[in-house]
Amino acid sequence: MSVKHQIILILIGLFLLTSPSIPTSLGVPAGSISEGNISFNYRNVTVYAPAVSEAGTSYIGVISTITVTVQGNGSGRVFVDTLPLTDVDMQGSARLAVKVASTLVSTDTRPHLDPLTCDYFFVVRTTSPMIGGPSAGAMMTIAVISLLENWTLDNNTVMTGMINPDGSIGPIGGIPYKIDAAHSVGATRFLIPKGQTTYTEMITEYQNINGIIWQNTYPVTRNVTEYAQTNYGMDVFEVEDINDALLYFTGWTFPVKESPDKITTEDYITAMKPLATSLLDEAQESYQNASDLFNTSTIPNRYPNYYRNQVTDFLNTASDRLDESIHWYDEEVYYTSTSKSFQCLIDSHFVSYICQYFSLDNQAEFVQSLINQTVQNYQNNTVLTKDAPIQGMVTLQCVGAAQQRVNEAASYISEANTSFLNADYFTALYNIAYAQQRIESVRWWLNISTPFHDSGDINETMITSLAEEYLDDAQQAIVYSEIIINEMGKTSDFLNDAKDLLQTARSEQEQGYSAAALFGSFESLVKANLALELVDGVTNDKIERARTQASASITESRTIGIEPVLAVSYYEYGRSLANESSLDTAIVYYKYADLIAGALRYTTPYGVQSSRYVGVPDKNPVVSWNFGPTRYIGFFILFALIGGIAGIGFGILIAGLLSPKKQKEQLFPKDSVPRSIEDYYKKQK
Repeated sequence: MSVKHQIILILIGLFLLTSPSIPTSLGVPAGSISEGNISFNYRNVTVYAPAVSEAGTSYIGVISTITVTVQGNGSGRVFVDTLPLTDVDMQGSARLAVKVASTLVSTDTRPHLDPLTCDYFFVVRTTSPMIGGPSAGAMMTIAVISLLENWTLDNNTVMTGMINPDGSIGPIGGIPYKIDAAHSVGATRFLIPKGQTTYTEMITEYQNINGIIWQNTYPVTRNVTEYAQTNYGMDVFEVEDINDALLYFTGWTFPVKESPDKITTEDYITAMKPLATSLLDEAQESYQNASDLFNTSTIPNRYPNYYRNQVTDFLNTASDRLDESIHWYDEEVYYTSTSKSFQCLIDSHFVSYICQYFSLDNQAEFVQSLINQTVQNYQNNTVLTKDAPIQGMVTLQCVGAAQQRVNEAASYISEANTSFLNADYFTALYNIAYAQQRIESVRWWLNISTPFHDSGDINETMITSLAEEYLDDAQQAIVYSEIIINEMGKTSDFLNDAKDLLQTARSEQEQGYSAAALFGSFESLVKANLALELVDGVTNDKIERARTQASASITESRTIGIEPVLAVSYYEYGRSLANESSLDTAIVYYKYADLIAGALRYTTPYGVQSSRYVGVPDKNPVVSWNFGPTRYIGFFILFALIGGIAGIGFGILIAGLLSPKKQKEQLFPKDSVPRSIEDYYKKQK
């Protein structure tokens, strides 16, 4: 190569280095359409959504394209076109994506489209049938937000994950297959739900021992970050909510308020302390009465029924719960104190019933009379909960909790009747004790809302509609978790609980207890998600993450004027359970608190916040240099050196291309990896 050619190539290198860089992300195509006096504006974007498809007896990753269009002059309608339509509730995911995106965008102080005056269109295309559930939900939410806010998406990033009603990103399956699919379209960054960096793979080995083939199948835990980096040089990042994902895709974020060290407020203490005080006094009195009655009663204790020993166990348990109630009361953890007092009261009343039972001749009549009294008390409180006014978000929570408790009492009364008919009087008496305390707690919850300023515009129609939406969300999460857990060869008590909770919530909805159905669907959704998230067990890291997120959600809810009293109570109880090392139950209450606070916030978008641009995170952050006034000379020298090196490389490359050479067979067919969404979409036509 001549010196002249080298100089020309150096100049070209310098020009390329100093010229504006070519954007690596897609803009947001926009336009307007007019017909006569009617016109409307639109924006659209096409994104990748990795999925999993069956290939004979195995699975492979496939890429779907989702074209999202936001059209003005609308009314919030959602239209979905999928081809093919197989095992994916894309309609539900699209509606939820619009709901979450609209709520988040509506509170932004920066310019954006009004979500309520837009219609939304989703066109989903894939080369083969998809399986595995609504794992494109989070990606669709990102697309809708970017259109409403007119933000550009990074085209080198692909993600997978469900979108939950509170804006969190739920767990999904098939991540290694989806990483394969993301690589096929040139992705260099892959986002996954928080806590899913590991997955379990079943490995089968065969050994020939003395002519006999032995098969050994065992689970192996693998890391998806290592998988992506080793195979494709792709970076994997965990995202916990839609705000995390927005940062990677757009560089924009909605600032999250920092959580205070203490979640409870003066209003909360004003509401809960009197109840905790009253219940603690009642529990102490009830335990003392039960203890005195037990010491003066004659309860059989001989083979084969050692009744006195059994009753002693219940009395000891009541004593333990009472001590715990006193401890948490002294720590000013009032909801936990009330819960422990509640448990003490159940066991104490049961002991008293047993003592009375053995002192009477007509024992069956005694049990029947208690059932009748409990039924009458239940009926009175049923009317009370159904007629309780819901004036805002605080009373919604309190009435919902009261309705759930009166319905739970109904199930215990039913079980008491069944036990009574089977002459199992001891079980009947315990169920009566439980039902009576549940009925008493109805009034507690209805009165808790008094100290708080209620806020939020909500009515019975809205509550019924919300309950229906969240019941569908819970059903969707259950189906998806069940598919993945079965594929992994695992089982989950959380999943079974989620199904039972969903069935109860649907029954409550049918009976007109919409507030109870709403919060029951929250519980079901939490357990359905946890079934997948905790398939490999609870860790301290997961507990702390759940606690932090719940705390942040509570703080954000308060920032826009909603007091999440129920969420605070469950958060408080979760912390006490974590201190007692009951981690499985603690994480349930943290997640439940998080979902309640988040759902209340996302359901009623009022208050304002401001999005801010911080830039799409670099995979390999560049060190910032500052050489003072002479920095421009340094940059010129640097560019010249780099340009010279690039020129030499360029010259060698051209020389190589111009010289005759035997054509090597290509490892990949030409243009097999599309460079952009447009390229990929053209290939599918």
